Parts: sequence; structure tokens; C-alpha cells
Amino acid sequence: MRSTYSPLKKALALFAASFLACSAQAGLINGGTLLDQAGADQLENWLGLDDQDFTNIYTGTAGVSNAAGFHNAVDSAGATFSIYGITLADGSTARVGGYTTLSWAGSGYAYDSEAFLFNLDTGEAQFTQNYNNYSIYRNANYFATFGGGHDLFGGIGTLGSYNGAGLNSTNDWRSGYSYSHSYDQSQGRITVANDSGYGAGNSGSSYNDWAVNSLEVYTFAGAVSVPEPSTLALFGIGLLGLGISRRRTKA
Repeated sequence: MRSTYSPLKKALALFAASFLACSAQAGLINGGTLLDQAGADQLENWLGLDDQDFTNIYTGTAGVSNAAGFHNAVDSAGATFSIYGITLADGSTARVGGYTTLSWAGSGYAYDSEAFLFNLDTGEAQFTQNYNNYSIYRNANYFATFGGGHDLFGGIGTLGSYNGAGLNSTNDWRSGYSYSHSYDQSQGRITVANDSGYGAGNSGSSYNDWAVNSLEVYTFAGAVSVPEPSTLALFGIGLLGLGISRRRTKA
């Protein structure tokens, strides 16, 4: 019996195999500027997940963006990463933030067993929570706020300020600060590399003021495989060759 498995079907079968073998698996970063590929890889590692697609759902600028705009963008988003771009007192910059599975809607403190703080530039993350009831703080006038110290704070009313006061200052708590209270006190403040921790030396028991430059919030989902351009090109060439062959057979 002659096979009914036509050359076209063979080509399609080969393409399917090559698609699966050559699909690009690396996750995408859709929008934003604070999260780069190295940072995305680090966030995936901290979550224990395979490649993810990250989508920037909110970008705020210090002195311009207000808390209402923040909440309109993020309150119904589900699990999010919030990343602050900051300037420290020594003039250096850093990207620090937190992760939570909770909504930013509501009011008061809330517990999230999966919440943690991170610093994308030092590679530090704080997973241990000393006080379970203070994972995040939710308030219509606040931005992404973590811990009961607060451990990470970026302004009230207007991003990077207290309703405009303290804007762009690196020694005024109203502009933004970190503290060691609700998250791992042995690691101290998330913005200070090699902080000796709570209560001694370069201690997290004091506030580390800094200036907020921007705030970006990201959602994420499992990366969708897409074919590499070379795979599509080879498939097109294959189909072209198949077409020529069929025409020659008919001639």
C-alpha cells in the first residue's frame, strides 16, 4: 500500500519538531527600564520559577506621580514586583524593592508568607519575616510600602516625598527610606550592602534615607515559546523547495 503521508505533511511534521527544539525560551521584559535581563533572572531564581515574561504595569516619576495613579494601575494586578530606582547619600544609585502576592488595595498592615525584599544591585534578598503581621502596608496615599518600620518606604501622596516635601533629598525620611524591622534583622537594611544587622555597628536600627527617582511595578507569567527567526527561515526555504519539487514533478 502506498503511503498517504504527503511531502507537505512531512514538511509540517519536521517544522513542528524543529519548532519545539529551537523555540526561544528566555522570558521577555515588556516595558520599563529598571528591570534588565540579569535582574529578571534573579527574580526568577528567588521565586524558584522557570523563565517568566515580565510586564511593566506602572511607572512613576518622583515629584510628578501621585498615589492615586499608583493604586489605579496596580490594585487588581495580583502578585507584583515593585522596584524603586533610588539615589543614596553617597551619590550612588540602586534598584531596591519588594515582592508580594497580595493586592495593594485595602488599608493597614497585611501578612503575606511569600513576601520578601530585594536589592537587584547587591543581589541580596530578605525572606525571613520577624513580625508576620507587617509584610506590607496598604494605604490609599502610600506607594509600595513593606514592613512595619517601614522596611521600605517611597513617599506619601506624591512619589519620593511627603506631599511634595523632602523631594530629591538623600537625608530626609520623607523622600524615601529603608529600615530593619519586619524583615530579616540579621541582614539589616536592604539598601545597605554588608549591613551588620539590627542593633550593632552599621546598624539597621537607624533609618537609611535616600531619594526616590522612580518606581516601576511588574507582573509576570510563564514565558511563551516563540520560534527563533532562523527556524522560520528554514521552514520557509523548505516549503519553497517543496513547491519547486512538486512543480518539477508535474512538468
